[in-house]
Amino acid sequence: MASVDTGIEEAGITLEQAPEHASAAMHPAIHIRKRFRRFTPFQRWVHFFIMVSFSILVLTGMPLKYSDQAWAQTWMGFIGGVQNSGMLHRFAAIIMVTCVICMLGFFATILIRTRGRFWGPGSMVPNWQDYRDLKAMVNWFIGRTPRPRLQLDRYAYYEKGEFWAASAGVTIMCATGAILWYPEVAARVLPGIVINFALVNHSGGALLAMGFVVVFWHFFHAHLRPEAFPMDKAMYNGGLPLEEYAHERPLEYERLVKEGKLEDVLMEPLSARRMQYENILWWVITGCALVLWATFTIFVVWVTYHWLISF
Repeated sequence: MASVDTGIEEAGITLEQAPEHASAAMHPAIHIRKRFRRFTPFQRWVHFFIMVSFSILVLTGMPLKYSDQAWAQTWMGFIGGVQNSGMLHRFAAIIMVTCVICMLGFFATILIRTRGRFWGPGSMVPNWQDYRDLKAMVNWFIGRTPRPRLQLDRYAYYEKGEFWAASAGVTIMCATGAILWYPEVAARVLPGIVINFALVNHSGGALLAMGFVVVFWHFFHAHLRPEAFPMDKAMYNGGLPLEEYAHERPLEYERLVKEGKLEDVLMEPLSARRMQYENILWWVITGCALVLWATFTIFVVWVTYHWLISF
């Protein structure tokens, strides 16, 4: 990969102080304290509403699936009974569907701007570099090679995998949920067995999404990685320090430097007062997220245990 001559020495920063891979790509006019805009307000708000609606869907749907259990009956009574649970579940489903519609509009905008091209550098479409990164990480996990220095672009291989897995899951959940919401309408145009199929796949798909995507995949990369613990702030405040991003996402960083577009995606540092307020709110959100993760994890362990002893 070609390096970019940026005169970092003139800025008073030694190569030992700069990030290992990004030092050669630092733009001379960019102050080191500036932040890189990782996500737009639209993306962050959609993520927030998906997070809230998904949590409500799980907390109101799983007690129905295991309604014969004492914990489910206790929780159902706490939230006001089956009727209230159903209302909350449908309300959260409307929020989720709205988020899906917003994302479809977002993708349509990308297609229009790129004249039908949805792949390439910086897109969510997997490429050969993702395969190489995944292979390098697997080799490291099994002890065959030292920890690799990944050449990540805007989205890493694990982010792309989660995105497409979640997209497929949401599509199934929306379709089966609509059938269960309006079974009489579905029965007019579909065989009756489809309703039974929708019931099994709706609850099973929710359990899979919660157990794999949330508990094991998303929470690890967004919260439990040593580099991110207790939570990656990028989705919360939209950005992260420029030198940190240059180190983590060298491919996109160097591409923006070469194209002269780095200034377009920079954010000014926050004021001390706003940073203080945001840190308080960030810890509240982080605490709630970790409590939910712990709850979901205990539930997944419980389900797995009862599944194993059923054989």
